Amino acid sequence: MAGAGARLVADTVELGIIGLAPLAATFWRYLDILSRADRLLAAWRPDVVVTIDNPGFHFLLASRVRARQVPLLWYIPPQLWAWAPWRVGKLKRRFSHVACIFPHEERFFRERGVPVTFVGNPVVDHLRVFALDRAFLASLRERPGERLVALLPGSRRQEVGPILAKQLAVARALQERHGPSRLVLALAAEEHRPWARDALAAGGLEVRTVVGRTHEVQAAADLALVASGTATLELACYETPMVVFYNISPTQWHLLGRWLLTTPYLSLPNALAGRAIVPEFMLDTAPGSDVIECASRLLVDPAAREEVKKALAEVHRGIDRPGASENAARVVLDLVGTRPPPLGPWRPGFGL
Repeated sequence: MAGAGARLVADTVELGIIGLAPLAATFWRYLDILSRADRLLAAWRPDVVVTIDNPGFHFLLASRVRARQVPLLWYIPPQLWAWAPWRVGKLKRRFSHVACIFPHEERFFRERGVPVTFVGNPVVDHLRVFALDRAFLASLRERPGERLVALLPGSRRQEVGPILAKQLAVARALQERHGPSRLVLALAAEEHRPWARDALAAGGLEVRTVVGRTHEVQAAADLALVASGTATLELACYETPMVVFYNISPTQWHLLGRWLLTTPYLSLPNALAGRAIVPEFMLDTAPGSDVIECASRLLVDPAAREEVKKALAEVHRGIDRPGASENAARVVLDLVGTRPPPLGPWRPGFGL
């Protein structure tokens, strides 16, 4: 955003957290950024406000935007179709329009009376024009025909180490069953290396680590062991078989998750397909025989691999609408000059 010319009031990258304990540690920073953003709204009086993802913060900020009668667009809204869908009423009160990136989200919001437009998916747009480095692709295997297993443990500090440890355990089991494979760990940025260091040292496997070459690794891999998130969508576009991991603790699952979730599938490929096309293992437990069996089948069974690749291609076709950014920009411009209806006499605060 800074490179595109935006003036940054605060950098929220470090606030990309999951769970109650990490939230408590950053609570006062959240309040400080929220207060600064609210003061900026009062002084600047923008024509339109656009929020992107990050529902924990943006639901609160949206209340202040709505109180000031500024039109508000949520681009990449929270996945209310997957969990805590009762929040749609709160979203409807606060937002003028929603620009979503999955077709089934458009149906979900429209059925509930929320103004919505499916604009396409920026990930698909990016990959459509991204030029893979063919020389680097060739360098990923030391010899022709060598199996390549990609390790993609996510991009949050609290994800990378624990998820990578599970992925390495699965990789070790695969090598014991099927012989050596080329293991490649793809990290998004250099600052992520320390997050992976302890897991790599404990894993005791030969792993090549690359930074900033994630798409090449995704495209070349025979199998990806991947953290749940955007990377699973990128792998679907490359039709790369995958096993999806996350780190939900059993306590969080039983106290909150099982009651809030309204979908049987947590990974994006399965949610988009409406059925289980890739194995997903979301609990923070050591990989068992079921995980290893699924990974083994996708690595060496041609029929299983082909079935998954066809299903991923179908998912890709379903979200392939070109021009997501341009389409979203048109929605933003359509909101200029509009004004949300006035509020009632009560004080909205942050509880509108």
